[in-house]
Amino acid sequence: MKSLTHRGPDAQGEYERDGLFLRHFRLAIIGAEATAHQPMLALNGKVQLVFNGEIYNYKELAAWMGCPDLADQGDTRVLVEFLSTYGIGHIERLNGMFAFAAYFEDTGELYLVRDRFGVKPLYYLHHRGGMYFASEIKSLRSIQPCSLNYQKVIRYLDTATYPEGANTFYEDIIQLEAGTWIRYQNGKTEIRRWYDLAAEISSLKDVTLTVPEYEALLEDAIRLRLRSDVPISLHYSAGTDSTALLLKTKEVWGWDFPLTTFTMAFEDPDVDESGMAEIYCKRIGVNNHKVFLTPEEVPNLALELHGFQDEPYGGVPTIAYYRMNQVERQLGYLVSIEGQGGDEALGGYLYHVYLAIYDLHLSRSDPDLLRLMLQIHNTDLETAITAAERLIAAGFQSHTDMTNIRGVNSLPKEKFMDWLSTIQLYDVLVNKIPRTLRFNDRASMACGREVRFPLLDYRVLTYGIAFDHQVKYAGGNPKAPLREIIRRHLLGVYDAPKRSVVTPQTKWLKDELKPWALERIDVLRSSGFLPQHFLNESDSFYRDPAPTNSFPIWQLINLSFFFDFQ
Repeated sequence: MKSLTHRGPDAQGEYERDGLFLRHFRLAIIGAEATAHQPMLALNGKVQLVFNGEIYNYKELAAWMGCPDLADQGDTRVLVEFLSTYGIGHIERLNGMFAFAAYFEDTGELYLVRDRFGVKPLYYLHHRGGMYFASEIKSLRSIQPCSLNYQKVIRYLDTATYPEGANTFYEDIIQLEAGTWIRYQNGKTEIRRWYDLAAEISSLKDVTLTVPEYEALLEDAIRLRLRSDVPISLHYSAGTDSTALLLKTKEVWGWDFPLTTFTMAFEDPDVDESGMAEIYCKRIGVNNHKVFLTPEEVPNLALELHGFQDEPYGGVPTIAYYRMNQVERQLGYLVSIEGQGGDEALGGYLYHVYLAIYDLHLSRSDPDLLRLMLQIHNTDLETAITAAERLIAAGFQSHTDMTNIRGVNSLPKEKFMDWLSTIQLYDVLVNKIPRTLRFNDRASMACGREVRFPLLDYRVLTYGIAFDHQVKYAGGNPKAPLREIIRRHLLGVYDAPKRSVVTPQTKWLKDELKPWALERIDVLRSSGFLPQHFLNESDSFYRDPAPTNSFPIWQLINLSFFFDFQ
């Protein structure tokens, strides 16, 4: 269990009784050490709790319980008293990122609970008549050797997708799905979903939704996520989401509020966009730290990070993110807020745009907006319809920029309210958000840090997805509610087209990192784990004088580490 000390370097505690063993590693963010150590016993002796994450609305929760002074002891104390009083039946009142285990002493029930969107991880394993659980896979593998799920590895290579739902890259290790709980008692388990995003969106179908109300929800989400007893920074890319988040934070807390931003940077001017972040930060009046990643650092950092990720992860962007978290920890910033979720909630990706165009065509509800979107995105209706129908037929298996529309082992998706909301649900629950949260959690917690996501507040996310197309794409560009925040302060920036995160991965793998890449692929080739046609991807990549997609090469490099760790 020492393998989890990086997640909680500040304190350790344990509890053992009648076959139950709990151990906790604490990262101290809220609450004095003397009153916030875990495992924590409820004051009435009914519940033992171990808890990873934050309950952002712990002060409001304590007030609702009629015990506002509980908040003085931190969010863990509020949570354990809430559970001891109300049980598991009211957890929809929690606003936070959390994975916790609660043992009810009087009934012998153990509940494992995970937050709505799976910001915090939780895995479990059935072994020798018992159940073991942990925040990371490595701890469970130390209990029982676990076989790789070879089918999941092949699907990862075929479709560039990661295991979905409760699945992992291992046969016996199960991920507790987001928005679910599991009850374990007398060797029997019951699993139940306690949060349903689709139902929440549907409940807003006949409600008048306004941009001012959306901004009010976002303001409250930021206010809650700035609760901390340690310094907070903001991850800044100069994109729409992080710029709107930065400006809204300054609006909420005042322009004199000290907020430091951190930006991933590269020395290669062809791909480095940190200069734009520096310019915007000067205009807004906040400090900006650039954290550079060089190709020479990548091999060691890639191997190091795999030891924390446990499963295949994103390439150079994730390594650069890890390096940024290392620097933030060194400078004393233990918490960051980040703009993850804006694209998914407000239709920011190009494939969202094409499906929105397709919806407008089918509904014939707003021909003026349809024409404007076609014009801004430099396409015609026939091309957009054809691309949208291919994307739907491929089960949304595509890059977000509509390149590489696949269809391997995929089925067309069943339509939700419209095609745009259907792919948004897919991105939040299955595709984009789950894998990004995993990458970011492991990279930040490897450094003893946590990252918070105001745009993934369940109220903000639900409201955003439920907006009509006319609100999301007001003016023809996506994410209009966030652009409106920017427009108030940075004229000429609010209507800029979406920029994907740019990294030098393709260039580096083709040039500076080529010897390392080929060495790692040769290791994989000699292992005999994979069919030859996957390994031939490297030959095609290095023969192409101007390759544009380096992800298949990264997959092979990443899997070489993955198999080494077995």
